[in-house]
Amino acid sequence: MKHSPAILVEEIPGDRYPDLETAQRVALPTIAANFQTVIQDLVARGVLVQVDGKLIPNPSMEKV
Repeated sequence: MKHSPAILVEEIPGDRYPDLETAQRVALPTIAANFQTVIQDLVARGVLVQVDGKLIPNPSMEKV
């Protein structure tokens, strides 16, 4: 079974960015790219399906 790549969470010292807003803005592209990879993997494995233009849990998947 194919697995999603691991998400690396890196603690950044408080002196690297002047404030929380800046740190969040800088982190956003990386977080978005990782989220995109996870969603694409879930669609490829059939865990999520597209219905009426929305991604939803696949109703035919076995409940775990």
